[in-house]
Amino acid sequence: MEVTTTNFQTHSQSVQQANNTAGNASNTSTTFSQVFASYQSASAQNTTPEEIKESAVFKMNTSKGDQTTINLDEYLTPGQQSTPVNLDDIPLLLPTAHNIDTLSKYSQEQFKDLLAQYDIPSPPATVEFDNHGQVVLPADYAYADQLKQALSENPKVENALRTTTALASHYAGIMEGQPFRDEMSTARTQADRDRIIEKYSELFDDNRPGKQIILTFLEDGNMLVGERKV
Repeated sequence: MEVTTTNFQTHSQSVQQANNTAGNASNTSTTFSQVFASYQSASAQNTTPEEIKESAVFKMNTSKGDQTTINLDEYLTPGQQSTPVNLDDIPLLLPTAHNIDTLSKYSQEQFKDLLAQYDIPSPPATVEFDNHGQVVLPADYAYADQLKQALSENPKVENALRTTTALASHYAGIMEGQPFRDEMSTARTQADRDRIIEKYSELFDDNRPGKQIILTFLEDGNMLVGERKV
């Protein structure tokens, strides 16, 4: 198993803007780490773990535009609403580099606090989610039962980790198609377009699996977001 890990840099742009930026990083192929290498040189890290601890309110890119007052504690905590909610009114988090960067930092701090709260000595080497959204821990992780109980009693933390992986998976998939969009934008003839479509035919396979995102934890609890390479 190969895992490509990367640090997400903050970048407050729409999905389309993010696609355009990433396209400049590669003319032939785009991998998970290559995409974010462009952000490392173009974007400054402006949300620190200390700031994450102090406040759960962040600017996030949503389906309702950029919103500066998204409270992730409330957003990720399941619970009944006191009044009826129209799903169309809920601002959905978009798969942008900024959102993934913010969520990964938030999730990391929440996860560290959870381990400390439940006296779990060390984090698992990895955390993944299966196709049903269930937590998958390494078979040899000694504190698997304790951690699963902690997560079940603190669904906000599990939702934070799950949402991070989901957005990262969508984003990696979007970036994979960027070289195709770049080449199609410069195609001059129908023959050129047909050749490009054939070259990237796997992108149009309805059975193409989604990107498998894996969260890797260091001994100090710091978290890396990466893509599993099978």
